[in-house]
Amino acid sequence: MRTPSSSVLSFLALSAFVLAGSAMADGGQRPAYENPVEGLDSGYYAKSCPDMEGIVQRIVNEAFDADYTVAAGLIRLFFHDFAVGGCDASILIDAPGSEKYAESSKTLRGFGLIEAIKTELEEHCPRTVSCADILTAATRDVSREVGVGYWPLKFGRKDGRQSSAAAADKYVPMGRESVTDLIALFESNGLNVRDLVVLSGAHSIGKATCAAVKPRLCNSKPDTLDRKYGDFLRRKCRHSGYFAEYERVELDGETPTVFDNVYFKNLERKMGLLETDQKMLEDSRTKSFVQEMVREPEEFKHEFAMAMRRLGEVQVLTGNEGEVRHRCSAVNKY
Repeated sequence: MRTPSSSVLSFLALSAFVLAGSAMADGGQRPAYENPVEGLDSGYYAKSCPDMEGIVQRIVNEAFDADYTVAAGLIRLFFHDFAVGGCDASILIDAPGSEKYAESSKTLRGFGLIEAIKTELEEHCPRTVSCADILTAATRDVSREVGVGYWPLKFGRKDGRQSSAAAADKYVPMGRESVTDLIALFESNGLNVRDLVVLSGAHSIGKATCAAVKPRLCNSKPDTLDRKYGDFLRRKCRHSGYFAEYERVELDGETPTVFDNVYFKNLERKMGLLETDQKMLEDSRTKSFVQEMVREPEEFKHEFAMAMRRLGEVQVLTGNEGEVRHRCSAVNKY
């Protein structure tokens, strides 16, 4: 299984010193992540499954109408899949020792929705649409439901056959990493510091467990945590053990159900919920991008969409490198 370089410690890590995404590299060459990915094509299912995107969108919209929190769930599921070996749907494999059973995956959700989409697509186009493409399209469509700008997709991803809980616990960020660790994760996957900051904006919606919040309360310097907010978190997360694992707190304490740039404004107010969030305002490599997202709310939504497109093309399997699973929860048996 392909995994990030050994220097990477965990998720949402970043440390790019140059904004590779905003300008051409030396010699007029495009940054690596802007190069087309061989094997991906916007018309990949045009003949083999022409209704693919419509089916995904309909089921996702129905799920969102029934429960708006599915948006945060799918975005997080998509990111966890990316963090270990790229976007190959390995997070969906339901087997002993798989990523799904990692400590870092305990509160993931959305597995049933992706499987439901796969089931319907199998009725229309048997053994044609990969789970990796389904997860990518579903995440794009649910993001649009919460106000993120549209981004075009290319398809042709294949599903991986390996999934490791140990790898997930090694590479998926858990909210305690340094900015350097996060940058390393992103750079090892061809992304940059701006992508790290922008994609951290996914914390505009959703919740974190008190277990993830505890380090923030224990390790933060007094001048980096708003006193009233800190008192609220201590009351909310006063329990430990089992209860800390399942008691949850909104990642954005001001507008937790709206995808907006208030998450970044909260960092300026010293109200970042996770250590990794608040550290981005303190680090010179990420601070200017945080401040830019505060000033430009609509630009944030656009940049988030573009960063998600790039993330969905990281280390993908194409051609004969993977398979099209019959069920998203299990590798094929030959």
